[in-house]
Order: sequence, then C-alpha cells, then structure tokens
Amino acid sequence: MDIHIQQPQRKTVIDDRTRSGLASILDVLLPGTGKLPSGRAVGAHLELLDKVLDADPRLEPVVTGAGESAAAAPTCTFADVERWAGEDLEHVVFALHSAYYMSDEVRSALGYPGQTRRPIALATPEEVCSDELVAPVLARGAVYVPTPE
Repeated sequence: MDIHIQQPQRKTVIDDRTRSGLASILDVLLPGTGKLPSGRAVGAHLELLDKVLDADPRLEPVVTGAGESAAAAPTCTFADVERWAGEDLEHVVFALHSAYYMSDEVRSALGYPGQTRRPIALATPEEVCSDELVAPVLARGAVYVPTPE
C-alpha cells in the first residue's frame, strides 16, 4: 500500500522591482570571482530564489523586504543590507546563498557532481581514513561505557 502525501504547491510571486533590488544585494554578497560566477549572472534572484522561498515560506517577507529597500535605494553596500535586514540579515544571506549554490553553473565551477552513488569500495584510502578525519576523535579521547563482566 503506497501512501503519498501531497504538499500544496505554492508559488512565490516577487515583482520585477524587488527582484532588481535583490540583484543589487547579490552584487554585494556574491560579486563573482575568477572561478565562480556572480549571483546576478546565475539568476540567484529569479527562479532559484523562488524555489528557496517555496521550500521555506518564512523567509519570503524578510527577503522581499530587503529587496524592496534595495530597489528604493540609489546604492547598495553591505552596511545598507545590514540596516535593511536588521536582525534578519542571516536569513536574507542564507536564502540568497542557497539560491546561488542551487545553480548548475556554480556547482560545475566548484567541481561538485551532485548527489551520486559512490560505493565505499571505490573510495581512495585518504577518503576512508585520514589524519584530518580522525583528529577530532583522537582529541576527544576514549568514550565508552564499561560492560558488565
């Protein structure tokens, strides 16, 4: 017996003016590097952001609020974004970065293949165990519960 729970389909609607403000914020947060494209270039303020906001609708008011403030301002600096977002700055930054890293172009530039099947038998010895991997365990020391005799 298959039980399917169907979530109601929600569609984020952000006007073009707010999206242009969000693009200005992306220019500050993710301007691009020699290796990585900018947030604006990958469209992190478009459909990718809609997916983020559809997944967590609680982010929508703070993200759109920051976008509206940016759209109304003549310039956009990080200090401006901090002021506009206030205590919700982390949420705004999180949403925009989430949209950015959902981009195929960004994942490709990072060399991230996505979630794929990689059996442990195919792992290199360094992937199975390395000094860096076990260092926190060694630093913690022994953790065990003695067994009764």
